[in-house]
Amino acid sequence: MPGQKRKDSPETDQTMTVAEVSAYLSLSATSVYRLANELRALRVGGRWAFRASDVEQWLLKRRTGDELQIEPVEELGSQVRLFSHIDEKNIFLDVADSDAGTLIRNAIDRAALSLTESPEHAARERIRASILERESLCSTALHPDVAFPHPRTPEECPLARDQIVIVRASRPVEFLEMHGYRPRIVFLLLARTVSLQLQWEARLSHLLHQEGFVQNVLSAKSARELYELFAPTAQKPEAARAIS
Repeated sequence: MPGQKRKDSPETDQTMTVAEVSAYLSLSATSVYRLANELRALRVGGRWAFRASDVEQWLLKRRTGDELQIEPVEELGSQVRLFSHIDEKNIFLDVADSDAGTLIRNAIDRAALSLTESPEHAARERIRASILERESLCSTALHPDVAFPHPRTPEECPLARDQIVIVRASRPVEFLEMHGYRPRIVFLLLARTVSLQLQWEARLSHLLHQEGFVQNVLSAKSARELYELFAPTAQKPEAARAIS
């Protein structure tokens, strides 16, 4: 609102290290250094620092429907595991919602969340508001089939632990994405820090490059079957072991 201090001003905007940017963009550290000027990097204590909002804007401006696959690297984002943050009861399949706002609101209402504040309905509303505020800045549908909504200010959300809620819609969902992406798979990333949220996004980006991942999520017949796609390899059914 007019007169209010912007949350993404330099004083409050979250910063990222070279390693975090590397993981988030699935680029080598060398490539990140080469892009330092484009990413509007800052020198802090002799090291490069990047504002998370600048990195997101850079990525959004360069994503097109026919872009080449992002350079894969075996760094933080491709190594981190999502399984321990996913609960089978927080996987909702074939929901009827067809717009992002409704889907997000309903998912937060239904999810079994660990909260730090009461009353519960007020705590959930704060989380919803932060997610929708972030979505209003630019769409988190960064893939034709997948969106990654997350709070704008994770550290301010009343979450007692880091959790991922997965929603699969029965039809494409309108996310008002500039290239027309209307995904059916939505990962609600409820991390308590920007750093972990970006690690999750990098991991999901890594998985999206694996042949069959999206189709396996779309064709899972139950929440249990979808949940097991993220299990450690030794715990997976034979058909899902290619995704690790």
